[in-house]
Amino acid sequence: MLATQPRVDSRKRSVGREDSNAVRRQADARPLFLAALSGCYGHAASVLYPRESESREVKSLDGVWNFRLSSHWDPDEGFNNKWFQQPLSQTGPVIPMPVPSSFNDVTQNKTVRDFVGWAWYDVEFFAPAHWDRPNQGRVFLRFGSAHYEARVYLNGLPVAAHVGGHLPFAAEVTGALHYGRKNLLTVAVNNTLSEETIPPGAVFQPDDPNRYPAGYYRLDVPFDFFNYAGIHRSVVLFTTPAVYIDDVLLETRNATEEMAVVDFKLQVANAGWAAMTKCKVTLLDDQGREFASSTRACNGSLVVHRPKLWWPVGMHSEPGYLYTAKLEVTGLGASDVFYQKVGLRTVRVAGKQLLINDKPFYLLGFGKHEDSDIRGKGLDLALVVKDFNLIHWLGANSFRTSHYPYAEEIMDQADAQGIAVIDESPAVDLRSFDDAMLEQHKERMQELVLRDRNRPSVILWSLANEPESNKPGGRIVLREARRLRPQAGPHAARHCGAQPEVRPGQGGKGT
Repeated sequence: MLATQPRVDSRKRSVGREDSNAVRRQADARPLFLAALSGCYGHAASVLYPRESESREVKSLDGVWNFRLSSHWDPDEGFNNKWFQQPLSQTGPVIPMPVPSSFNDVTQNKTVRDFVGWAWYDVEFFAPAHWDRPNQGRVFLRFGSAHYEARVYLNGLPVAAHVGGHLPFAAEVTGALHYGRKNLLTVAVNNTLSEETIPPGAVFQPDDPNRYPAGYYRLDVPFDFFNYAGIHRSVVLFTTPAVYIDDVLLETRNATEEMAVVDFKLQVANAGWAAMTKCKVTLLDDQGREFASSTRACNGSLVVHRPKLWWPVGMHSEPGYLYTAKLEVTGLGASDVFYQKVGLRTVRVAGKQLLINDKPFYLLGFGKHEDSDIRGKGLDLALVVKDFNLIHWLGANSFRTSHYPYAEEIMDQADAQGIAVIDESPAVDLRSFDDAMLEQHKERMQELVLRDRNRPSVILWSLANEPESNKPGGRIVLREARRLRPQAGPHAARHCGAQPEVRPGQGGKGT
């Protein structure tokens, strides 16, 4: 009784000016088109958190959207009837739904709380006329998180598809927007989990008319928290110049009270004229004063004399000190500017000791969850600030993001307040380890590492929680995930849910 369409590719979908007409011609295709198009996605959107600057604008689409569920008896009706080509209110009854938020606890309707399948959202918004700059600028649409699978349409066109909750995805929508007038954004979100998803789950469909009503099914999960669903984090539009900073890697190679060395690598998008593209990196202190800079090269190093290092709470009188890296790239007659927070610190393991800036660090903390009343796993900034006040009140210096990546706004506070983090993938209670699971795990870890690798608070990557790694293929999945390590930056260790050593003839499971 669940959606019969295949899982779509999790890569980013982009609609630039050059391919908007081609996508428009395919918009009337069968609902399978997203899977069919997954191999030909265009320009990938930046993984950087959207921030305004001299060259960038950000427009929030958070608010109260329209919402409706697919029929229990016809899960694919929204695709079959092309709900994305008109306002949802014209397809049937809708209710108001806040974004960001889980949808489960917002109503008093048990059907909404326990729903499994495709849930539909839409919202109308204006795109500023001055964003329409042919060949000079780009516009991207970004979701902080949607659980679990999302398909996104803008003005009836498919613009993005993503598999996996708890992590951001984005797409270029330059050619799909209507500038200076109203636009319609439609999102379909499916919370169904299976043995091939991360985290896993299973749909229970009994064939027992004496005990269950006709058409009954439910989602069973092996983990011990509720499978909240919906658009959980902020939705924004942001702009960039034609040539822009797509990603940055900042690695503290050395950190002492006398000197720190920061290696940087800028990834520039649309830099077809490489010889004419120039990069500049400037390190600013918390008062905006310049401490170090490098010009022209997009890869290089900064040397900081007598730096203020990043320390966890309890290790220094001024924990959580952050510099700001001002990143600039110039190309095609325009400049892009992005500001990235930087904490100067090193992490390494020596014997049985975890060392931060070469001093032993003892973790005092706990695992937690993002869950809250009414909002479920929806981002709530008041709750974020309250949680950090409680962390300090309890005398803690760390937490684990059990059992999935937390919102970027939470991670921002960990950086700024000197709270160390064990950054955990959504791979909780893995029970099967085939090739499909391996690829899912690698993709989720790759997304997590790319998102958080510049954060000083992240001192450990958690590959999984309580995986049944004694099963065939279990060790292979975890070993392959560890091979992503070089992309994580050199100063973060690895962890796997207290996974036991399993010898031949023994059972075992992470604890």
